Amino acid sequence: MTKNINRAVNLTSYFISLPPAQYIVLAMLVLGIIFGLIIDFGKSNQLHNAAIDGIMLLALPALLSSIVVKLMIRKLPFKRIAATAFCGEIVYSLAYLISVFVFDLNPFWAHLVLLVGSALVFVFWYLIARFVFILKYRSILFAIMQMLFYLIFLIGNQALYVTTEPFLDVALRFYISSFILLAAIILFFFIINAPMKKNFGLSSTDAISYFFSQWFYHNKDLEKAFEHVGESARTFVSVMGFKRKNNTIFFITPYVHFGPFGNLGGSEFSYLLAKEIDKKYKSNTFIFHGTVTHDLNPVSSSEITKILDAVDLAIKEAKFMDAKVSISIGQEDECIVQTLRVNNAAMLSLSRAPKVTEDINFGLGLAMLFKAEKNLENAMIVDQHNAETGDITSFEPGSVIGFRYLKAIDSSLSKKYDAQSFKLGISNRSVESDVIGGSGIKVAVFSSNPEYVVVLIDCNGITPEFRDMIESEVKKLGKELKRNFEVGIFTTDTHQTNITKGVLNPLKSEENTISAIKDACKEAASDMQEAKFFSARKWFDINVLGAKQSIEIISTVNSIVAVAKITLPLIFIIGILLLLAVATRI
Repeated sequence: MTKNINRAVNLTSYFISLPPAQYIVLAMLVLGIIFGLIIDFGKSNQLHNAAIDGIMLLALPALLSSIVVKLMIRKLPFKRIAATAFCGEIVYSLAYLISVFVFDLNPFWAHLVLLVGSALVFVFWYLIARFVFILKYRSILFAIMQMLFYLIFLIGNQALYVTTEPFLDVALRFYISSFILLAAIILFFFIINAPMKKNFGLSSTDAISYFFSQWFYHNKDLEKAFEHVGESARTFVSVMGFKRKNNTIFFITPYVHFGPFGNLGGSEFSYLLAKEIDKKYKSNTFIFHGTVTHDLNPVSSSEITKILDAVDLAIKEAKFMDAKVSISIGQEDECIVQTLRVNNAAMLSLSRAPKVTEDINFGLGLAMLFKAEKNLENAMIVDQHNAETGDITSFEPGSVIGFRYLKAIDSSLSKKYDAQSFKLGISNRSVESDVIGGSGIKVAVFSSNPEYVVVLIDCNGITPEFRDMIESEVKKLGKELKRNFEVGIFTTDTHQTNITKGVLNPLKSEENTISAIKDACKEAASDMQEAKFFSARKWFDINVLGAKQSIEIISTVNSIVAVAKITLPLIFIIGILLLLAVATRI
């Protein structure tokens, strides 16, 4: 199963960030100039004329295509349009060069090279407009338009000899060739649409369009597909409240997964939940990652209301009481449990750092919960999710690691604990970072012995090296303050930041992040105030992607990729052969 997940999610690693538009435009011009110099090499000493020829044949039609598309669809980022045009320009330049070298040997084959190159760019423009620009019907129009610009400059410029035939006859030949190759691509779509259509009632091409629509433009059309295949699940939210003289702090762990990515489903819940709760109760809310996997991804962002309703009910029934606090550490092999006990309740946080600390199956999490509550009245089980090593996995019931976590919980709860009068200090920081979400960095310091420092970062994970650096710096700060700190490094595993470069975006060493954490720890340590405490757990029903659907989606994606690897080259070759056969007769 892990191998299948790796194979499916690795597809997203092909996405990259584009350079600024001005660099792409400059590259268009440079390519045109270089091309002009190459085709004019040895023919004349008029370098400026050669450069102009190259710009007229390649750069100018590419720029015109970009500008016209931008004028027609103003919402499209120009750099994406320009990048598409530049890629097309590269293919045209290669086709033109091959045609130049082949022309003296066989003018007919030189002409065929131009037809094939133009057809490839035509299909490329169609695919980009269809799936990246999300233009279902106008995609053909843009493909036709860019070819028209190239034909005008190709036939009108004498740098490359093409034909003496009328322009309309030449254009017809080029467009017929392009539509033949386009028909082959449409046949390919028909083949790969079948598995997704059969299993989920949604074609693969529509699913790809929805995916890109979210990825590039933050649209939520893909949630419609999730809602169609989702299922109802019963889960819960754990709430701890700390009421100080002038404010209230909440530790909240909703047992849903903060995915799948971007702004879909529950991806932004670590931020949105805190924002909504703080707005309503004028509080300071820490949202933690529960023991859940992608099976419990909410199907839509609107499902957040169900969690908020459960939290509201818990807070409405809250009875804050005087409290004592303590910290104890349990360990079994690499599995570590930090138990923050307040009265007869506790937050038990789990880590395997520096070994991979990944999602924990909900069933295994429940086993841990019931194990803890043999000694406690109420337990909150939290996955620290603080060692991202690049392995995509989850810890399941019956696994060796699962049993080690259970033993570590026993070890932690069986130790004698030194209960102290309850005080709490907090601090928040916002950090400019591509991998930190809207909730930024939150720090809480508890008056246990040693003092327990919770560092919660709203990110998709953290590298073991940076986690160790943060822990070391916070403990060093504690010594400077003449305090004894026990540190817990947490991430929310938010998928809000999973936009480019795959689905693994861990927080790595960043100087501004370290500085923000140290400043927040110092502020929280000076903010210590007496507090009263309550804890609660509320169950609720929510629509999620579900275990069966998750497995089926991954299997379907992998089957589509497997089919595509075989059918795409075959159909493409057949399309090229058919194009050549037709080209010899028109």
